[in-house]
Amino acid sequence: MKKHLKKLPWLIVVFAIIVTGFFLWKDKTTPPKQLKKITLGIQTGPANALPMVAKDKGFFEQQGLDVELKEFTAGKFALEAFLGGSLDFSISGDVPVALATIQGNNKFLIPAQVVGKTQNEVRIVARKDGDLNTAENYFKSKKRKLATSIGGGPEFYTYEFLNKIGISKDQIEIISQKPEDMPAALISGSIDAISIFDPLAFIAEKQLGDKSITFTDKDIYSELYVIEAKENIKQNSDDLEKLLRGLIAAEIFTKNNPEEAKAIVMKYTKLNKETLDGIWGSFDFRISLTPQLNEFLEREAQWAKDTGKISKETNIPDFREIIFDAPLRKIDPSAVNL
Repeated sequence: MKKHLKKLPWLIVVFAIIVTGFFLWKDKTTPPKQLKKITLGIQTGPANALPMVAKDKGFFEQQGLDVELKEFTAGKFALEAFLGGSLDFSISGDVPVALATIQGNNKFLIPAQVVGKTQNEVRIVARKDGDLNTAENYFKSKKRKLATSIGGGPEFYTYEFLNKIGISKDQIEIISQKPEDMPAALISGSIDAISIFDPLAFIAEKQLGDKSITFTDKDIYSELYVIEAKENIKQNSDDLEKLLRGLIAAEIFTKNNPEEAKAIVMKYTKLNKETLDGIWGSFDFRISLTPQLNEFLEREAQWAKDTGKISKETNIPDFREIIFDAPLRKIDPSAVNL
């Protein structure tokens, strides 16, 4: 009897080894859980910090999504690709959304903003001209050449800014230019000023140094960056909810770890630390829906009429119909403030 009892510990050890080996073998042979592949078009800029952080830190994967970030030089190009059917979701500024909706591309919804607001993120950077140190004096002294991004937030800001200081369209020459080309054009002297978003505004200021002067007006406009989703998301919002949860996780991480978040954004954008530090405070990185969104869309629709982008007879849609707040309200009711 004692002989059998002595063998018992060894039998337990052998059994434990067999059981452990079985589960290790099972783990190796069990295929990993399949992630749902989706594509998200973004402007390669700091405004899209949250998608970049969510991708880099695995927050999308934690929600069961394999998100491929498709990068564009401007949000309006991401929206165009989305409307063309090559993306599942996109992120753009609010102006392209207003124009697309007015022009009849109303087969999409806005479920959230990726910034709660921006402050002076769009501004006018000009070449200094003597002691002309106010926008009124600068633009009224002679006919200036100003480059901006037509069809985006910078064009709308330019229109509102010039109207406020009393500059009519025949007193200025507005030039359409690619955002990435504007700092070099300003430095070369081929234009007098640019109206553009960060980081390009900041880069132009740094490159021109003491030869630059900047005109801002935070009360005119604060560019918002919004997510575009397909209209059929109303029938099945599972992927959208997972996307939003991943972005909210990125929002929390960014607030608690700003330096690591900046390092991730630098990796995507190739911006240096000085540039990112200089503009980081312009963005309120927050998944939200704010009252300014509908307000801006309505103002932009009127601007489109006033500037002839659409006819005076065009019916302005109710933009509240494209704001789809149900998924975000379900996840985080406090983020919805419409």
